[in-house]
Amino acid sequence: MLKIMGKLARYSKVPLYQKVFRISLVGPSSRVGPIKGIIHSGDYGIETDIIDSDSGVVSYKKKKTESLPDPFYFHMELPPDEKRGILCLQQSGLSGVKALFETVVGGQFQKFFSEYKLHIRNLTMADALANYIKNGIVEEIGVEKHEIPADIADRFGGSHKTYKGKFTYSIKPDQPFFKRGGLIAFSKGEKTLDDIFDFDEHGFDVVKTKIRVRGELKTVNLTQPETISTSFDITDDVTIGVDGRPTLKSIAREFQKIVEETAERGGIAL
Repeated sequence: MLKIMGKLARYSKVPLYQKVFRISLVGPSSRVGPIKGIIHSGDYGIETDIIDSDSGVVSYKKKKTESLPDPFYFHMELPPDEKRGILCLQQSGLSGVKALFETVVGGQFQKFFSEYKLHIRNLTMADALANYIKNGIVEEIGVEKHEIPADIADRFGGSHKTYKGKFTYSIKPDQPFFKRGGLIAFSKGEKTLDDIFDFDEHGFDVVKTKIRVRGELKTVNLTQPETISTSFDITDDVTIGVDGRPTLKSIAREFQKIVEETAERGGIAL
């Protein structure tokens, strides 16, 4: 990977995304230890005016062949005794480089090492939820049904029929807290929610759990596991430099914390 990234030090076009791309490695990089650097990426293919925001005057007219690359910091860990590693990529707003990185670097890897396959995937539901449940305290289970059952509606008057609306039921147990085995089995795909909870005939369509991990209360929608975030908002934790971007020192510090937490979550020995 170090050799591949070293070959990507000059800007090149990636027609699939209409972007330019290059990698500059940061700090000492060796065959053992993290690979850190900056991915420079920007769009081309559109002619536009570049405006001076103070004067409102066009200061430059960008041509279709020109690009204004943005820097995206990355931190990669490839432990020698593991088949899995960790890749942490910076994202700014809606702009990111995951797909671009996977296409360019993954393509180069396949070119030079055709007998191997490099898989780059997001942290999964099972990775995150199993760790939350194992290391946290499940304080509450909430279930929702997007209609009000007839027996509930009847308590508030009117005829005995089902009404449109949202019926929510929350369970907060006394000590001891919920047993976690069933939820962990669900996160691993070994059980369905119906195997874990007996909802009778109510047919709840949303099941949420509140898990306290290291003092922070996390709400996880068990019926929409893909909503578990695999991103970290470090906006308030980095130092903004004179160029308006996070300083390299501060973003490297925060990425190191994220990498260590991710390794713990995924059971990867750094």
